[in-house]
Amino acid sequence: MTQSDDLGAFLWIVVLGGFTAFVAAFGIGANDVANAYATSVGSKALTIKQACVLAVIFEFAGSVLAGSAVADTIRKGIADYGCYQGGYMDSAILMYGNLCVVASVALWLGLASFLEMPVSTTHSCVGGMIGMTIVAKGKDCVVWTKKTTAEELYIPSGVVGIVLSWIFSPVLSGIFAVLLFLFVRTLVLRTKNAFSRAILFYPVLIWLAVWINSFFVIAKGIQKKICDDGKNFLCYSSGDTKGWNALGFACAVGFGVAVLCLPLYKKIKIYVQAEFEDKAAAEANQATHTVDVGNALEAKEKEVAASETTASEGGARAWASKLWDDTKKHATYGMNVDIHASIEEDEKVQALHDNAEKFDPMAEAVFRYIQVFTAICDSFAHGANDVANAMGPFMAIYVIYDTGKVSKKADVGDDAYWILALGGAGIGIGLLLYGYKIMRAIGVKLAVITPSRGFSIELGAAIVIIIGSYLGLPLSTTHCQVGATTGVALLEGAKGINKWVLGKTCVGWVITLIVVGFSTGLLMAQGINAPITGNPDEPGSIQYEFLDSECDEFVANKYDWLRYVNDTLLPDTNAVLPTNSF
Repeated sequence: MTQSDDLGAFLWIVVLGGFTAFVAAFGIGANDVANAYATSVGSKALTIKQACVLAVIFEFAGSVLAGSAVADTIRKGIADYGCYQGGYMDSAILMYGNLCVVASVALWLGLASFLEMPVSTTHSCVGGMIGMTIVAKGKDCVVWTKKTTAEELYIPSGVVGIVLSWIFSPVLSGIFAVLLFLFVRTLVLRTKNAFSRAILFYPVLIWLAVWINSFFVIAKGIQKKICDDGKNFLCYSSGDTKGWNALGFACAVGFGVAVLCLPLYKKIKIYVQAEFEDKAAAEANQATHTVDVGNALEAKEKEVAASETTASEGGARAWASKLWDDTKKHATYGMNVDIHASIEEDEKVQALHDNAEKFDPMAEAVFRYIQVFTAICDSFAHGANDVANAMGPFMAIYVIYDTGKVSKKADVGDDAYWILALGGAGIGIGLLLYGYKIMRAIGVKLAVITPSRGFSIELGAAIVIIIGSYLGLPLSTTHCQVGATTGVALLEGAKGINKWVLGKTCVGWVITLIVVGFSTGLLMAQGINAPITGNPDEPGSIQYEFLDSECDEFVANKYDWLRYVNDTLLPDTNAVLPTNSF
């Protein structure tokens, strides 16, 4: 890292920004990633431990291997970065502004996760950028919408696009998910031989899932990484053929995977049959051993009580052992908690699950394997895109400090890998420790999720995300996932959805921009209005009074006064602003 000498005094922003970015990544894991895995865990296709392991591996792999494609994340499309290209002070203000953004995002994601509200990480960052820009530069520097010529197709972007996406992305995701589930329910689940039908349609469903998810990964991750000025055959072409190369390649990949999996279909059928035979035998033996199990549990409780008594008499060693056990228990609570226990604990949730249509469990088991694959693909794609986007504010801080200037297209270079690795690590820890709350809210409390429903939900959401990515629409994966879940649930009627959880979720979407924008604005206002002190006779220090005759005309706007100090007075004194300038 070769930081600019001009911005060397602001190293503290880089250090603090890295710490807050890690905390924000923790919140992403607890909220955004947990929401992506909620349907897989809710349908019992994966356990929480399995979801955590897959998320840590593929979110991390996606962010490091494909996420560097968005190393120029400094251009956000919400703030006009041309307003921040006025020199030294503009660079410093933008660094501090991005620090405020990432701090506000971290706080909001943590609070939203605690309240079991799935919110959009991308929209949280956008809200912070809006608040920061309005305070620092005014509303005219916010990109409210995209300007197009008469010949161009108008695609909503900026703040207008974000607001419209609150409506269109969940609705469209719900429509696609409903169509997919109606197809599966009609041709497979409601037939007399549902299990045999599921095996028969398995190759088709594998091809469809691989095709759509492969295009998602290629178009939003790998493609951007390997493209070289549009010359690679996977890269977007120009004009009307844009995206067709990636679409065709993904289709071929799906067909190839479906063919390669043909030998596995009979094995899956045998495995599922054996699984349910063993399950039936276990249930038959359970009643016989009920008394023995009860006696064993009673004996175990007495043994534990005796050991606790011994531990209390064992002094410091026993206390240390108990402290370690308690710490381990709390640290692994998020991995071991039973999110499905809320079905019996909450009457509304129990009624929701009791009223849902039941299908052949063996047919549902076939969809479990497909759903695991879609979860892996979504996780890699999420890591390749949303993780890098969420780390964008810290990337902006780092690039400005490294280059000493603001640029709409600034390449982070190889440093992007450790930045994205920092985000990947934070995401994994956040999901492990706190992701269970969002998984429980969306995967259990919002609606009934079975493997067939979960497959339709994940694929329906992926289709809309792909379309949005292709058109450049600012869609949120969180909104698409919840919209698809709601659509499938409403096929059961109004009783198929938990209105309280859905209402709380929608409120969270709307207030995300407001809360993060307002909190970022407060932090930004505090920073740029902090007093400047020092002695002009000492290097690295400066002190000027606001009522100085040379500065009278700038008193009303302290930002302009700071620019005046930088451009006019600092060169005469060879001074630099101190680290507490903000």
